[in-house]
Amino acid sequence: MKYGTHPTPPQIPPLFRELTLAPELLFRTGDGFCVSTCSLADILTGRGIETFPNARGQLRRCDLFFDDWYLYCIPSEEDFCYSLVKMREQEHNAEHGEIGDGDTPGVTVCFIAFRPQALTACLADPSAENRSALNREINRVVSDRGQRHHGALKAYFRRPQAQAPYLIAELYVRFLAGLSRDGALPVPAAYAEIHKRKPRSRLPRFLEANNANAGRRICDHETIRIENPEHLSEYEALAILATHTGNTGFHSFAAEVRFHACYLFALARIPIPRPGHTVYDSAVRADLTVAESALDLVAPFHNPRSRWIRQQLAYHADPKEVSPCV
Repeated sequence: MKYGTHPTPPQIPPLFRELTLAPELLFRTGDGFCVSTCSLADILTGRGIETFPNARGQLRRCDLFFDDWYLYCIPSEEDFCYSLVKMREQEHNAEHGEIGDGDTPGVTVCFIAFRPQALTACLADPSAENRSALNREINRVVSDRGQRHHGALKAYFRRPQAQAPYLIAELYVRFLAGLSRDGALPVPAAYAEIHKRKPRSRLPRFLEANNANAGRRICDHETIRIENPEHLSEYEALAILATHTGNTGFHSFAAEVRFHACYLFALARIPIPRPGHTVYDSAVRADLTVAESALDLVAPFHNPRSRWIRQQLAYHADPKEVSPCV
């Protein structure tokens, strides 16, 4: 792995030590970022906490709502600042009649600080009150409007030198490749709809070019063909990344995360273009999916010749080799 290594015990952040997460489930970069590959759902269900009450007091399953969210942290003046990153595959809860979170795959990097006390209190005493408080805290970080970013998270992710986006992208691609069956990974429904409506648009054209560069048909716009999920080729990794995040390269992925962080300023809170919505609302969580967003109108991270991509190239060698995570 280019940017990620397993932290040794003294380097494991305090919350991750308190949660007794296995070192092989933790990855860190050389600039201090650390992320767990044990989801919040796995942490909770591993302690026997299967459900939580939502805002209306209705019981919901942890494994259908918190299975895509992972803790991450960076060093800060307060020792460590924690937050959450989403890494979601194509889910099918709705078509199975299950009540859960969204089914659309993608990555979300939250720039809102997560208060770890809500999680540790719930694990120590999983009362209805503490489980409800944890649900409120997770919602505050991942979805509630009107939240503000943490300065340390903005400062880290707005730097083109930040290594975290590359590690997140690689972990995500590896995770999805591991879901393939007999060398086949279906494309997400959102991408299939794009190809159906606009077969000559940006992503379908990229995938055809990627096939040509690979010398074989990796993606036929219905299925991604993977020869060995433990040793992805560059072209297999790019096909997975493009169909699930809309980014046609790891530099594009990193530039998009940085682009969001750079819009975390006061003027971005002015409601445009529709009342009640601001650019800041879209920026405070970097949502990387094939779905359209408010920032797509000014999306230089999709242009390989933009300064945003050039700045990534200046600090990060072209990550052509995608190595196993472990």
